[in-house]
Amino acid sequence: MATSLKFYTDSALTTEVTVQDINQLPDGSSADVDKLVYLGSIESGSVFKVKANPGVSTFIISIVDATPASGIETSDIKLAYSLANLDTATAGAPLDTGATQINGGSGNGYALYIRSSTPVLAASNSDITLETSEAEETL
Repeated sequence: MATSLKFYTDSALTTEVTVQDINQLPDGSSADVDKLVYLGSIESGSVFKVKANPGVSTFIISIVDATPASGIETSDIKLAYSLANLDTATAGAPLDTGATQINGGSGNGYALYIRSSTPVLAASNSDITLETSEAEETL
């Protein structure tokens, strides 16, 4: 069963993350792209726990490449808790949030930073996404 837990570009959880938000540079330049995104749900009152071991297991955020060897690779992306930690983060590695529960509602999103070290125009890459541990949602 799907949950309302998703990735958003803002702390108010109003705009869902797209592949362009992960690795797009609007001007086509080649500098690193750092972005702040949020894992959360607009469903106020909802509580999310990792389905495999609710209340014990922590949420893991992974970088997924639907079509390897076709544009940006997972090894071009870093995840971290803070902007400063992106410098030492391991490219392609998942991020353990340390959170056993995420509460729904605007302002309750879990913040994380993404760095794409091989940014491209959105039209040339569309297969990198973020995923989190399978969650169960209770109201």
